[in-house]
Amino acid sequence: MKMGRAPALLPRLCAGAAVGFSLAYSSVALADCPNALANTPYCDKFIVYKPPGSPVDKRIKSYIRDDNSGLEVRSFAFLVSVSKYPNFSDENERVLKSVQADLPHITEFLKSQGFDEVVVLKDEDATRDAINYFLEQYFLPQISDYHRRARFLFMYDGHGADGQSPDDAGALALGLTTGDSDMDPSHSYSLDDLQGRLRKISNQAYHTLALIGSCYSGGIFPIVTSKGANFSYPREPGSHAVTAAKAHELARGAVDGKGTVFFEELLKAINKRAIDANGGQFISGNEGAPQKVLGTTIVRLGQVVEAMNIELEDLEIPSTDPLEYGPQLRIGSLVSDETFNGAFFFLAPMEAEKQAITKGDELPPEARDFQTTGSAIVGQPSVKVFSPPEDYSVRGANFRAIDGVPNFDAAAKSGALNFLYQRATVGSDQRDDTFPGNRTDAAKAELPFGPIHVFDCSPPESQIKNLLEAAPPDKAMLPVAVDLEWYKESGSPTLEVCASDHDSVRANLKDLLSRVQEAYGKQPVIYASRQGIADILQSDFSQYPLWYAERTHEFAPGYPGDNPWTMWQITKESKLDGFEKPVDYNVFFGSRDQFNAFAATGQNAGRHAALLPEKK
Repeated sequence: MKMGRAPALLPRLCAGAAVGFSLAYSSVALADCPNALANTPYCDKFIVYKPPGSPVDKRIKSYIRDDNSGLEVRSFAFLVSVSKYPNFSDENERVLKSVQADLPHITEFLKSQGFDEVVVLKDEDATRDAINYFLEQYFLPQISDYHRRARFLFMYDGHGADGQSPDDAGALALGLTTGDSDMDPSHSYSLDDLQGRLRKISNQAYHTLALIGSCYSGGIFPIVTSKGANFSYPREPGSHAVTAAKAHELARGAVDGKGTVFFEELLKAINKRAIDANGGQFISGNEGAPQKVLGTTIVRLGQVVEAMNIELEDLEIPSTDPLEYGPQLRIGSLVSDETFNGAFFFLAPMEAEKQAITKGDELPPEARDFQTTGSAIVGQPSVKVFSPPEDYSVRGANFRAIDGVPNFDAAAKSGALNFLYQRATVGSDQRDDTFPGNRTDAAKAELPFGPIHVFDCSPPESQIKNLLEAAPPDKAMLPVAVDLEWYKESGSPTLEVCASDHDSVRANLKDLLSRVQEAYGKQPVIYASRQGIADILQSDFSQYPLWYAERTHEFAPGYPGDNPWTMWQITKESKLDGFEKPVDYNVFFGSRDQFNAFAATGQNAGRHAALLPEKK
């Protein structure tokens, strides 16, 4: 097998090029181990061991779907780190100082990621038999016991060995290898074998990820799938590998004493995405200033790989003519199962979250511990909660006729929509003639459907007449949404005539809402921006459900008052099956049962849940 070699300026190692700082090699602190391994040679390989039943990070519990099995979520990590190759003929190549420098960083990272068990095999302990033992005899049965409630991470740092032919996947080079001519199979670990064992684990786990920072590591990808792959969605099972190079390509190393590019850039990318991410949870109190809740952000696998590849684009490799740049990472699926539509995620480091820049009136991040209804703290309706949109399972879209003719069957089959709203009327004299037909087609597709009425300065009695003619009452129809188009930045064209008289606007809005409720037998929902809430609604309309229109990610979500949102418009540019153009996309704060109650009566479900939380 051909090994990665080490020129003086830039070692072509199976560990990637380095960008970090030098660290002296340090031993790995040990932890307790499972009782079954207490008297075995493998007990001291655990650096983290938490007994079953130990607390689980709330982010991990949140993103691993509950399968009603009653099983806790459990997370496992397995690191193989080989920096010593004593049988190499060249003494200068017997130690990979870059891999040694990686080790303390990687182990501290693993300890911060909420893993319940972390095993480290390094140097002479990283034998073929030991790797097989942990993959086959230890981790696989453990993960099977937590079927689809387990996460597994495999990491390799060290040399790689190239395959003997284009069809040979290559191998991980273990400490006993003698170099390129070493054909002893016990001195390496075939990528084919590794992939097969990871597939077995993947078939039992919820998320599986292999991070391989060696030369020739792309040989682990024999799976070809035509379905595409999702590298970012955390709420579905997924199994992927990320490698430092293609199957027959060298990874690059830096000057000895530096960490490898692959793992240094990995940790940098996770920190960077934690700082930049719009993810995480925000709250806003009665005054409306948003505040990020520390310890709530995740970093998705796709974000990490993208950030790493961007950095590698500009990584120049010295002494290459023509000039070469750092190899782009490879990412691919380890299984072809059609149900695997998700991907592994990392926990954003708390220190990185603290560095996030605050904008506008946003308060500095703070660690908080509370129970949420989805849109408020339980028992405190004035403290609104905004979790990452992925946390909410009931979702819907709203659109206008100018967005094209919807294909309701395609929209329903996509699984991305649980309800739809269409703008039906504006004021007293504008209506959308496509609403009745779309309403019928939505009913055939079994998609709950409702009308939006844009409120203006015309008399409320004229507005309700226009609405009733365009969208006659029907118990099956969703509660009417009354759109308060009040935006300081862009003006309020529908309210331009009366915008200076806030009291008049409030009085007319209350009159219209009362008429809508009487005519349709359901409370209407108010659609409003933070400016409309602050200037017009305040706390005077809290009996009505609120549809919070936060259409930009420029600022963190938040608004004043004591009315938690029932629906939240998270974007105006969602590309959904069944729609010709991007449309507005929304989440509902709670469960399907809560949505059904809202749909039937128009009750202020968000506020009701905060005041009278469901018994768990």
